[in-house]
Amino acid sequence: MTDEELVELNRKGFIPGPRETEHDFQERVQATQNFFIQPTAEFCAMERVSPTHWNWVDQHLEELFDFQPRSVAAYYSNRQLTPWQGAASWIIDVKPGPLCALQLRCGLKKGSYLGLYSREEILAHEAVHAARCAFEEPLGEEFFAYMTSSRRWRQIFGPIVQKPWEAALFLGACVVGAYWGSVVPSSIVFGVGLLRLIRNRQRMRKASQTLMLVVLDAKKVRAILFRLTDAEMGRLSKGIWVEGDESLRWRVIRLAYL
Repeated sequence: MTDEELVELNRKGFIPGPRETEHDFQERVQATQNFFIQPTAEFCAMERVSPTHWNWVDQHLEELFDFQPRSVAAYYSNRQLTPWQGAASWIIDVKPGPLCALQLRCGLKKGSYLGLYSREEILAHEAVHAARCAFEEPLGEEFFAYMTSSRRWRQIFGPIVQKPWEAALFLGACVVGAYWGSVVPSSIVFGVGLLRLIRNRQRMRKASQTLMLVVLDAKKVRAILFRLTDAEMGRLSKGIWVEGDESLRWRVIRLAYL
């Protein structure tokens, strides 16, 4: 692939994963674009999100992480969503995979759900996961997703939960605590999550500071961090410059930001 092709795909939200070869990346891009044009029968039965609903999302993610999710398939449907879910990301395993499709609750056609979540905010959050679908880096994933929120408290406390079972654990602790007449179980679970959140936030801040010494551009720093692994961010947080490797991912990072 030419340098120009890689940079253009990067701006469209096609980001090579840490272990993705050029051949696998090309096949994933093609499969994603094909799915966007002709989805599977399950998604064909759903109503596609209007392109105009992406306008704010495109501008917001361009400013935050230097990409616009131009080939993310998103649909309105309540199928398999729990009452408290506003949306869901579906990872579709196809060769070489993975592909990502977004499902939004039908109530979001009006712009918000339960007065808590806006359509654009949910789209931006889920588009972050779609752009990083070839990554398996849990420590940074939710930080980036919640950075898209328009509400400061969500940006700060949203990443306290990294996996679905952690939310279930906290709810279970609340139930046990209510049965015992004590807040201790839920306080312990919340405290552990809060300590991890503080540690990870400090790590992200220190990694940003190390990058700023070389890159000198806050927007490029965010874009680079968005394309790094957890281990690479960990080294940066210790003040150790990351030279990168010869992977396709690092070729993109060097072309676009260094």
